[in-house]
Amino acid sequence: MEKRPLGIGIIGAGFMGKTHTYNYVNIPLFYDTAPFRTRLVGICNRTLSKAERLREDFGFEFATSDYGDLLERNDIDIIDVCTPNNLHHEQIIASLEAGKHVYADKPLCITDEEADDIVRAARESGLVHQMAFHNRFYPWSLKIRSILEEGVLGRILSFRVTYYHSSNIKTKNFRGWKQDVGKAGGGTLVDMGSHALDLVYSYLGGYERITMDSFILYPERPDEEGRMVKIESEDHILLGCRMKNGALGTIEVSKVISGSNDDLTIEIYGTEGAIRFESMNPVYVYLYDNRDPDSPIGGTRGYKALETMNKDPESKSNFPGPRFPIGWLRGHMACQYYFLKSVCQKKAATPSLEDGAYIQKIMNRCYGVDNRGSWADVGNLKK
Repeated sequence: MEKRPLGIGIIGAGFMGKTHTYNYVNIPLFYDTAPFRTRLVGICNRTLSKAERLREDFGFEFATSDYGDLLERNDIDIIDVCTPNNLHHEQIIASLEAGKHVYADKPLCITDEEADDIVRAARESGLVHQMAFHNRFYPWSLKIRSILEEGVLGRILSFRVTYYHSSNIKTKNFRGWKQDVGKAGGGTLVDMGSHALDLVYSYLGGYERITMDSFILYPERPDEEGRMVKIESEDHILLGCRMKNGALGTIEVSKVISGSNDDLTIEIYGTEGAIRFESMNPVYVYLYDNRDPDSPIGGTRGYKALETMNKDPESKSNFPGPRFPIGWLRGHMACQYYFLKSVCQKKAATPSLEDGAYIQKIMNRCYGVDNRGSWADVGNLKK
């Protein structure tokens, strides 16, 4: 007997709400043997017209401006939180207390206390929960993790991660709620740096010490009505990191790098080799192996391009094809698939809200030492 489809309720009909909606609709094409089906039940947005638009375009059964309407529905199994960061704490806890599995956009929340509240509620609920740290789920990311787990690089010595946008380079651009530090809880660190911090964490394990420097490019920007307002959210950050495994590295994240689009680069160096990756060339991971022969005339030494393409081990069809380039949406697609599969199988999902709490606390420690020339000890932080 076929199981009832998992009922989906999404809070937030903005960019990420649209992204997650797209994936719920299209997951069956990419994972044609998925052990579940989904049903778009409710979409919520403070501005009701935005929710109504998604209802009409994607087939949600109803739209509302009150997320409580989603929590009251017995046919909604999952709440997907895609709202501004300062709303996550209340909405995630209310969803868990209503017996809903939770999929939450990053960052988890704002403060350590909020993170602890969410973790406590998640543990007490016994429900499945996951963070939308989608970069973990691309084939290239799975390949990097596999190489590291196999010990191909030997002992990891150092790393360098950069993540660049150019979206804040123009002084007259209104940046929406993300330029309001009260709603966002920070700037580039929480918006993009959370992804970089989580990737390093997923590859190399926990952080031991961390330091941060940052700058705000323009002290004022226009608000939505064109009035100049003070900006407190940083545009560019540089983190120094010592990991628990002894590796030293840097994470640089910016929204003011001219000529960039969504440029993520990863370099990891070990005693036996190295890995390099660039998101603008997302179908190859480059591996250097010190054990390759170096003669004659250099032997076979050099960085080798490993094809990752669309080769998701969970997808039998590899739709739209294992030979085609991969796009940005594909990581979000896989991230949501793994969550839905975990709900279906009643298994804990990764990265969990507890992982999100850990990254939240790391970021809060970064702000505590920002531009002070000091390090924060984070080795004893709990999830």
